[in-house]
Amino acid sequence: MLLFNVPRPRSGLAQRRSAKTVAMRSAACVAVLLTTASAQTPGGTSPVGAATRLLDRLGAPVFDERFAAFDHGTDQTRPPRPHRWRTVYGYGGAGSISNRQMSAGSFASDADFAGLIGQKAGPRPLHLDPFLHDRGQLTILAQRTPQTVRPLVWNKPYYGGAITTKFSFTQRYGYFEIEARLPAGKGMWPAFWLMPVDGPWPDTGEIDVFEGLGDPRIVYCTVIAGKLKKTTRVQLAFDASAGFHRYGVLWGAKEIIWFIDRKPVARAPTPPALTRHDGYMIANLAVGGAWGGYPDATTPFPGRYEVRRITAWRHPDP
Repeated sequence: MLLFNVPRPRSGLAQRRSAKTVAMRSAACVAVLLTTASAQTPGGTSPVGAATRLLDRLGAPVFDERFAAFDHGTDQTRPPRPHRWRTVYGYGGAGSISNRQMSAGSFASDADFAGLIGQKAGPRPLHLDPFLHDRGQLTILAQRTPQTVRPLVWNKPYYGGAITTKFSFTQRYGYFEIEARLPAGKGMWPAFWLMPVDGPWPDTGEIDVFEGLGDPRIVYCTVIAGKLKKTTRVQLAFDASAGFHRYGVLWGAKEIIWFIDRKPVARAPTPPALTRHDGYMIANLAVGGAWGGYPDATTPFPGRYEVRRITAWRHPDP
């Protein structure tokens, strides 16, 4: 991610994720706790078993995307009938890098993106579509940017894609889950996360359900609120690039619990900042940055973040 200082309130996902990367790599200015967990945690009558039983009490989903279709668009403001998925972040307007920047090395593209000449759209789409839709599955691709169009895309060497529910679905508290197969390879950066709909970052907080850094046997689960950050490094009992698995978070007023395949792997007290606003869901595939590094000769292209389902439930203990 870009490593630069910006005054608050910050605008733009790049600035948000940039500051996040700084926090992960330096404890000089923020309180950062990094722990390690295993996805092989047993059930039973322990707190682990109690957490698992909470999921047994979930009701019907309030949001359930199984990708029978892929309704998406690039709305900068909320339209009367929002698309199910928004493929831009919306920060800074259509001519801003913050509208599409995912990392220092990559931007979020889509079929309609024409690049920018200054802050104005180019004359025609660049045909850099990162989305493959088959009935029942959406694949987000990560690709190298063709040299011929790099001047139109902030000279970013890679592109991927992002989908968000900011205009179509928001909720405070609940269980949020993605069923996905993750890309492997240095520089690949898949993520599924929640952001508050209002307020400056990081004061209003952020929940990262998971982030991957190209190692298919490790993911990271994080909560951020102001100067406080807690990240758990989860050692997986499987290769996340070899099959589909479920990555979820139970966000409550008092506690946040992370799950992999419905087994709890991390938990943290809910910061007060994350009790004040609804949140929306984001799934994206970025490439390259200071945290996980950049692709090398061993990195397979295209990277493939394959998603079968994204679902949200109300919290079982409202």
